[in-house]
Amino acid sequence: MKKIILLRPKIGFGIGGAEAHAANVALKLLERGFKVGLIAHTISFPEEILKNLELYQVKWKGFGSVPKHLFFISQAKTILANLSSYKLISFFRYPYPSDLFILCDPLIAFLQQQKASIFRRFSLRYKILLTFEKKALVNAKKVVSLFCLGKELIKQFYPEVYSKTVVCYRGMDFKRFNPSLKKLKTICRKEKGFREEDFLLLFVGYDAKRKGLSLLMEVLPELPERVKLLVVGIEGISTKRVFFLGKTKEIEKYYAMADLFVLPTRYDPGAMATLEALATGTPVVTTFYDGTSEFVKEGLNGFVVNRTKEDLRQAILKALALRFDPERISQTVSHLTWDSYVDCLISQLE
Repeated sequence: MKKIILLRPKIGFGIGGAEAHAANVALKLLERGFKVGLIAHTISFPEEILKNLELYQVKWKGFGSVPKHLFFISQAKTILANLSSYKLISFFRYPYPSDLFILCDPLIAFLQQQKASIFRRFSLRYKILLTFEKKALVNAKKVVSLFCLGKELIKQFYPEVYSKTVVCYRGMDFKRFNPSLKKLKTICRKEKGFREEDFLLLFVGYDAKRKGLSLLMEVLPELPERVKLLVVGIEGISTKRVFFLGKTKEIEKYYAMADLFVLPTRYDPGAMATLEALATGTPVVTTFYDGTSEFVKEGLNGFVVNRTKEDLRQAILKALALRFDPERISQTVSHLTWDSYVDCLISQLE
């Protein structure tokens, strides 16, 4: 039986998109008969799954992101030194050799380029993270990008790594996210106090700054009064047109209710929320720097825009005037299964 170790500070469900991504890979590897170990400090799985995993838990020490990052790397290296006959899949900037390095976090080199101030671009924190990123990429046997955007950015910022970079399209949970949810649209709206004539925009994300919530908030007053915004994942003070819903375990309800998913992101290697919206049959507006934008076909399932106020406003107005077919929208991502993704990863390991 082959043994695979998955590495990331947090792995599991209900704690973030990249964390759930690693957790789904663990489940699919177990289904295929692999022995699966996890190196993490936070692990969140149902009890019946936990008993089938080998857990190598790192104690969480340090203060601030970089000290914690350093401590995790040190402990992970010690743990791995005592393991043998395994393949290592890293979902994290682990600067030592790995069999696969999965690009599920934003590329630091590209984030640096986006910083307005040269002093902020070259802060100590970013220089350290950039060093880890480069070493992780160079030392990995293979680098896996989840979408084509990641591979193109590797070509731009790390050309020496490009030849060993492959694209494995990440999967979707179609049992949970599918167009049948749209049958609940009216019921869910009434339950939450919204009218049938309201046009509901949905924003989902924890990192409001990087994902562009402020830009969307600027555009909202210039849209018709019936347009309202639901913000999931972030706490805030709600108004007549903006509703902060915080974290929720019922995200499916909001995809069912929404008329349009909007993510004016500065950069996402591949926003899971964009795929969830499409799988549910909800049209999307996102930017060219969302890896999942390659699946957005203008007028069929949404719009891809430059990250400007006017482009975003115009795209939302276009969506207001169109009628979208949830079934056709969902079909545009129906090939993105977890089985095909994990098959791709296994083929790269072999």
